Amino acid sequence: MSKNEKNYWPHFIIGLVLFTVGMGVWTVMTAINNPVEMDNSYMRNYHQVDADINMIIAKGKAFDKRYDLELLSKNLKEGENTLVISIKDKNGNVVKGMKVDILVTRPETTKLDKNLKAVFDGEYYKAKVVLDKKGRWNIIIRATMGELEKFKTYKLHTS
Repeated sequence: MSKNEKNYWPHFIIGLVLFTVGMGVWTVMTAINNPVEMDNSYMRNYHQVDADINMIIAKGKAFDKRYDLELLSKNLKEGENTLVISIKDKNGNVVKGMKVDILVTRPETTKLDKNLKAVFDGEYYKAKVVLDKKGRWNIIIRATMGELEKFKTYKLHTS
């Protein structure tokens, strides 16, 4: 190698180290600005769900043997909506006296969560909700009758 030729390897290595440090700082800053949200798919924190998941599944299977639960309101819009839930026994008879809780939430955050209680109108369980934003929403329904309990999640999009 002659005296006029330069060796660029030290510059490349220093640049690579600086790039790696910069990407590490960027990753940490992104993680701080976007905190992980708690999963609330069973209307409980994940520690309780982890401890009780076998019981939750067993109650859900027992519920499914006796009842059919369905969300009839599949079209949501920004603003006021009425959620209509049908709960019938296996013979097709409307079930009265069911306790129905609803959680309306965004998949990416819990900040916009709306906890609702459905009211029985003689045929359906209904609850009114105001959706503040367009986009994806999760509707989580918990129906309880005595010892039986069922969680059902619907993923819907506002128009």
